[in-house]
Amino acid sequence: MVDERAQKATIRDVARLANVSLGTISNYLNGTKGVSARSASAIDAAVAELGFIPNSGARVMRGARSHAIGFIIPDTTNPFFIEVARGIEDVAIEAGHVVVTCNTLGDPDREDHYARSLSEMRVLGAVVTGMTATESHLRLLASSGAALVVLGTPDLNPTMSTVSVDDRQGGYDAMSHLVGLGHRRIVLVGGPAGDVQIARRFEGARAAWSEQTGLGVDELRRVDALGSTPATRMAAADALLALDPLPTAILCANDVIALAVCARLAQRGFTVPGDFSVVGYDDIDDAQLAPVPLTTVRQPQFEMGLAAARIVFALAAGSEELQHVSFEPTLSVRSTTSAPRTHALAV
Repeated sequence: MVDERAQKATIRDVARLANVSLGTISNYLNGTKGVSARSASAIDAAVAELGFIPNSGARVMRGARSHAIGFIIPDTTNPFFIEVARGIEDVAIEAGHVVVTCNTLGDPDREDHYARSLSEMRVLGAVVTGMTATESHLRLLASSGAALVVLGTPDLNPTMSTVSVDDRQGGYDAMSHLVGLGHRRIVLVGGPAGDVQIARRFEGARAAWSEQTGLGVDELRRVDALGSTPATRMAAADALLALDPLPTAILCANDVIALAVCARLAQRGFTVPGDFSVVGYDDIDDAQLAPVPLTTVRQPQFEMGLAAARIVFALAAGSEELQHVSFEPTLSVRSTTSAPRTHALAV
């Protein structure tokens, strides 16, 4: 049953029960001015007793910022973003805020919708993946007064605070591992989202390939998943199995692609790493829990979320200093990679 008092309680009822003025209530609830510890305690007790819920919409109409932070991403099915969101949420909840996650699916129209909606909501700030937001949408959010942090490299977003991982180094390390095992027939598998990050990872992979094998980058073939579903990722595995000659190793742009490729290879009767070595990127939880634990490049996802949210609150509090936080990737070698077989592969 709904508490009728909670439906009827007003800010005047809270002020009367707490024995403070309406101005004190407003200052405390809106955070516009400090109040004494005694008054704060009395207000909290009155709010709890009456079940009072502040009208955040009215606050926004009066020009205040909402207690929301936007998180704009291209793919909510990727556990990488779930871990980043968990870091953002931990900081936001501690500050009494909520996180609104927006899934663009890599669609510019959806991106425009979310950028405009978050601007109209007057969110306190937003964390935006560099692979998602165009410059125009970043400008739109910034013009609304939102504090912005981009998950991406500073060179691509020089006027924004950023949190990034050295993706070029991650790709370099992944390729170095495969080359060191003796692989010379390697396929890169990309995806439909994350163009900038994937480009950096494969740039590093190509650099390691050239330096360590002396071969041209045209020897590295590439296949792309054409969507963000298990079916499209498995279709990429079918495409690489149609290559001639077959590869002995597969370097994937992220773990969800790598795990789908491993599943499809098993369905087609191949073994990993017996027939194919597979490397992913991100080190999501499923990479460790897979039937054959995945060799992958680890990004500190949760820590990236914490850092991004802390920067948002610093900027919202008045800091004018751009911050650029960068993390180093680490290679986690598990069971999906080994030296290539000496005999020829056949489908």
